[in-house]
Amino acid sequence: MTTHPSELTEAARLWAMRVADPSFGDWDGLTRWLETGPAHLAAYEAAVQDGEWAAAILASEAPAKKDPSRHQR
Repeated sequence: MTTHPSELTEAARLWAMRVADPSFGDWDGLTRWLETGPAHLAAYEAAVQDGEWAAAILASEAPAKKDPSRHQR
C-alpha cells in the first residue's frame, strides 16, 4: 500500500503527538506502523525533530481568553 507523502506526514505527526502523552501505551501499534516501511520511520523522526508544526497546532487550538469587559448573556 502506497501512502501519499502528506498522509504519511500527518500519520507520523499523530503518532508523535500520541507518544508525547504521558499515558501513551500503544508501543506495539507504533512499532507495527514504523516497521511498515522505511518512509514511516523517516517521517516519524522528522515529526519528532521538527516541533514547529506542533507549536502551531497548539497555538491554533488555544482557548480564547475571556475579556472581562465583555459580559455574556
